[in-house]
Amino acid sequence: MTRPRAPLAVARAGIALAVQALPHRADRDRYGRELVAELHGLPVAAQLQHTAGVLSRVLCLRAALAAARSDDEEVGMTSTRNPRSWRCRLLGWHAWTPRSNPDGGRFQQCARCGTDRGPVSNLPTSTPPWPDHAR
Repeated sequence: MTRPRAPLAVARAGIALAVQALPHRADRDRYGRELVAELHGLPVAAQLQHTAGVLSRVLCLRAALAAARSDDEEVGMTSTRNPRSWRCRLLGWHAWTPRSNPDGGRFQQCARCGTDRGPVSNLPTSTPPWPDHAR
């Protein structure tokens, strides 16, 4: 019985080169580990073939990751944004953009740091937790 084969150095280097094309460090780390893990147990020829396939398709992976990030931003997920831009944090210069929630409420959000400003109007469609001025 043969032991599982560890990834070749040239295959690991090819994977490392491929993931350098990915835009975010978290993506590079994640996909680098996943793609090297797929090499374990493969014969030498299969490792080289897999690495060549990864190198040839890395731009497609980059485009898919960019599209997924832009979809998340359109939905309103701010986890990929800069937590606090220095302009926002130090100077209070936010880049306010109008947004709406799924219920139809309107609010403004900073395009750089993702901070919510509040309702655009005092109409009942404005999003909570702002106080009700009808009392």
